[in-house]
Parts: sequence; structure tokens; C-alpha cells
Amino acid sequence: MTLTEARDLLREELLAVAAAAVPGQQGVVTHDVGPVNPHVLEDGDGPQSVCLITVENGDPAVVDPVGQVEAAVATLTERGWQAEVQPVESGHHRASASRDGYGIVVHGWDGDWRVTLSGQTPEIVS
Repeated sequence: MTLTEARDLLREELLAVAAAAVPGQQGVVTHDVGPVNPHVLEDGDGPQSVCLITVENGDPAVVDPVGQVEAAVATLTERGWQAEVQPVESGHHRASASRDGYGIVVHGWDGDWRVTLSGQTPEIVS
């Protein structure tokens, strides 16, 4: 798989999960960086081999971070991801998921109507 194909797959997954987490709404890509070098702090140079994407979704009339994160986890699991809900810390609801070297983190916050999904492709060196 090429890095472009990996990026496209991750983007599709994030948008699908964001849409399922907030019924009736479509997610928006708010950050799409890549390819980048994930080891730049270690060696200062190297191949650009991963893509990072963030998608947000929400309905201003609905503040339900618990429900949004739970719906995202259920959708990720249905789509073949290994998902795990993290303990709530200071009103921050979070889950992480992985599949085939991809990683996704889902964030929701008490009092906020948005859910944020951030993902990274596996490292692919051409």
C-alpha cells in the first residue's frame, strides 16, 4: 500500500466514524498533515512516512460527549478496529483504537458539543 492509499483509507474511516458518532451531522477534516517524518525529534532527518488527520463533528444543540465517544467506539469495533475506552480525566472522555498499524484517538469534553477524532497512518517508507 502506498502512503497516499493509506492516507485516503484513514480519512475515510475517520469521516465514517465521525458521522456515526453524531447522527444527522457530517464530520469535517480540520487537520490533514502529511506525509511527515515521525522520527524528526530522534534523528533530525529521515523519510516522510506517515500522515496525520483530524476530523471534528458535532451538533450545537446536543452536548453528549459520553454518547459520542461510545458511538465512535461501537462504530470502530463494528469496522474491525480494536478499541478501548480510557478513564475520564477532568471531563475529558477519550478512547483509542488500532487496526493494521493505524491509530485513532477519539476525544469528547464535558460541556462541549464537538467530538474530535485524530488518526495516524502506519509508517510506510517508499
